Amino acid sequence: MLFYLDRPNPFLREFGEALCCGGFLLFLVLVGVLSTAALAVGRVEPRNRRIGPAGVWLNLIPLFNLVWLPVTVERVGESIRAELSDRGRPRAGEGYGKTTGLTALVLYSAIFLLPQAAVVTWPFGLVYTIVYWVQLAGYARRLRDDAPRYAPPADEGW
Repeated sequence: MLFYLDRPNPFLREFGEALCCGGFLLFLVLVGVLSTAALAVGRVEPRNRRIGPAGVWLNLIPLFNLVWLPVTVERVGESIRAELSDRGRPRAGEGYGKTTGLTALVLYSAIFLLPQAAVVTWPFGLVYTIVYWVQLAGYARRLRDDAPRYAPPADEGW
């Protein structure tokens, strides 16, 4: 038995507060990333959306998010790509955050597959998550500032 009620666990006594604070910090980062992703998708025209802003928040459901997080990263990136292409503003070589977001998810999944590697992969996963967050914020800002410019219909001389 791993946990005894009659004597405290020395690992939890030493690192319990740090684990709790670290878990809370990761939860706050997740909420920030999801908020920024929902904001960016909200600035995409509905016809170009591959996921709605409400669909992003489904990642707060435990265990379901293990499947839905990669889907969300892919669909948010595709939504941004479709909107910028529709506006005529794509840039060559852009990944629309998909590469960075999926890399962060792979690093976090490596923690669960190889717990010994957590010391190495956790900091890199956090860095990639923050970079993904910054990229999403940049796309949200770009979608806000670079409003679609539609040419008025040609005057047919009527």
